[in-house]
Amino acid sequence: MKKKRVLIALGVSFVVAMMIGLLSLEIVSAQECRVVKISGRGAEQHSIMLDPESIFVSKGDCVVWFNRFAENEIMVKFEEGKKCLDVTQAPMGFTLDAESCYVTDDIPFAGTTSLRFMQPGTYKYMVKAKSGSDSWAAGSIVVK
Repeated sequence: MKKKRVLIALGVSFVVAMMIGLLSLEIVSAQECRVVKISGRGAEQHSIMLDPESIFVSKGDCVVWFNRFAENEIMVKFEEGKKCLDVTQAPMGFTLDAESCYVTDDIPFAGTTSLRFMQPGTYKYMVKAKSGSDSWAAGSIVVK
């Protein structure tokens, strides 16, 4: 009889603790991640293609750049330094250059990099191939 009461008390304590834990959780809204696919056509000038060139996202969404350019490593660079630094979060694969602009390390084939955009606006960037050629493409992120 005493064991039964102890088990009931433990069960009730567990249920109460779980309810308190669940009630104290923050409600987190799910955020979207949009993908920019980067591909190319060999070593010709301006041979990098972005799909899409301009991408429209909502505040809080992330953008992932995916390198599908099999013959090349690429880099992504924002040229509006402080503007991007102040309105983005969670830079994955990005660092700041001497002018405080976001730039990636070389992204290998099938590699990714990402940023989360927290403020409305238009953010321009360029993608450049690592090879000695002048292969590049310009893109933009439009945050609503």
